[in-house]
Amino acid sequence: MVLAGRLMTGFGSARTINRRYVADYYNLEERTAGMADFVSASALGMAVGPGLAAFLSYVAPEGGSHAGRWWTVETAPGYVMFAFWCVYLVANIIFFEEPDRVQQTSVKEEKAATSDERAPLKSHDGVNTEEQPCAKTAKRSFSFGGVPVLVCLLLLVLLKAVLEGLTSSTPTVSRFYFDWDVNLCGIYLAILASLMIPANYVVATVSRRFDDREIILAMLVMMATGIAGFMTYAGSDAEASFICFSLVIFISCNALEGPTMGLLSKVIPKSLRAGILNAGWLATEAGTIGRVVGDFWLSGAAHKGIDNLVDALFGPLILLVAVSITVTLWNYSQLQPRYDDEEDDD
Repeated sequence: MVLAGRLMTGFGSARTINRRYVADYYNLEERTAGMADFVSASALGMAVGPGLAAFLSYVAPEGGSHAGRWWTVETAPGYVMFAFWCVYLVANIIFFEEPDRVQQTSVKEEKAATSDERAPLKSHDGVNTEEQPCAKTAKRSFSFGGVPVLVCLLLLVLLKAVLEGLTSSTPTVSRFYFDWDVNLCGIYLAILASLMIPANYVVATVSRRFDDREIILAMLVMMATGIAGFMTYAGSDAEASFICFSLVIFISCNALEGPTMGLLSKVIPKSLRAGILNAGWLATEAGTIGRVVGDFWLSGAAHKGIDNLVDALFGPLILLVAVSITVTLWNYSQLQPRYDDEEDDD
């Protein structure tokens, strides 16, 4: 039942649609800020979830196979989330307004027809330009976006793998080294996630003055610094170091997601924006792959023992972050928006 419920929760996710909506209805200047706001909303849910679970562990009675009560520690989160989803469904039906895509399509077709009527049949050099638009369209249709799209997808996989490894290992590591119980760990994760709201607000503000690639590079360096410090904490201040450096890793991973998704929506070819392989779907699938990689990596590291878990988990990850920084610097000049596609949309 637990696996079936988790499967149904995944089917009910609208992350792809939400990201596609932001990519379609935000201009280039505001798109990264919109993606950062989306990540902030996700972080708010991550903050409320562990805190709510800790609260329910106090108010809900202990259950078991012999208990006939329907309201227990195990079942209370399901009932609460069912109520939340019902409220959201009603609010979505009442307040959400679907954009008029038919009218937008008609306007674009009218502009395209006007442009074709005004276009000369021959250029000044006497070359026939009648076939050039078709060739340009065909070229875009078979283009996957090249290096910038692949770099963005790899960054999304990396940040989700690091984030999944951190959040999934925190209960085990904190209990083994610092004797934290489940409630204390839940409160810590709730506080950790709540800090993402001001962090992404800063990202949204900074994105209006700096390029996405500059923010991405800064967050990668911050992530590498956090992982290095997380692996070397020891001594009497080990618990404080654990809290501080895990905070750095968590904030850098989540702050990296907004500009990376924003850049992905700006560099993806126009031919893919309207199809299945749009920016929202690609970002969601890359994040899913990253979580799977992080979970498998954590499972493999756990086989080496709890005392070696941190080094076995984050040692290879910091190498991947270093490789990502190198790849970003190597392709730095290509990590910029496709202004030609944006002009065609206008």
